[in-house]
Amino acid sequence: MARPYLVVRARIDPSIMEEFERWYQEVHLPNVMKIPGIQKAFRSNCSRQGINWATIYEFQDDSVVQEAFASAEAAQARQDWERWLPHVSELSVEVYANLGPMPPYHHWN
Repeated sequence: MARPYLVVRARIDPSIMEEFERWYQEVHLPNVMKIPGIQKAFRSNCSRQGINWATIYEFQDDSVVQEAFASAEAAQARQDWERWLPHVSELSVEVYANLGPMPPYHHWN
């Protein structure tokens, strides 16, 4: 069974990218890894239609996603981002999780 993922994409102002990356590595990533249920983090050099930042966080399983988002650690991680918002555009935060089995579909002609 596939594990759920949290995907964060953004366009970070290139003039502050070096400072942002340092903050991400030294402050934000260690804090995110304290969120209950987050097991792994991946960073991608994304260059999709203006997006220049992408991170993927792997959850333990589907059962922890809601707890993770409701945790104090996640609230802190969201609050940490606020200082960067003036330098961020095109921010998207998406969760990819199992949908479960689909009911049978019958197409009648």
